[in-house]
Amino acid sequence: MQLPANWWLLALAVVVQGGFFLRLGILRVGRNAVQPLSRPGGVLLGASCVAGLAYGVVQSDPLFFLGQACLGVIYYRMQRGNHDG
Repeated sequence: MQLPANWWLLALAVVVQGGFFLRLGILRVGRNAVQPLSRPGGVLLGASCVAGLAYGVVQSDPLFFLGQACLGVIYYRMQRGNHDG
């Protein structure tokens, strides 16, 4: 099996975003309060979102692009603390 072109963009997006949501899941199960994301963590998360958007464009996958765009909006709202609509 051959890796797709620009596989590293997909790997960056999957690893960082997976780690982010795994962190949230572990904290929720342990019933601990979720701490705000540090600035380097936010930058890394933003970079993974951009990498996912770039992968969607390069692979001509509008659904993947749309999913990454929605995640970008969610990340932005989480950082701004605007949770109530």
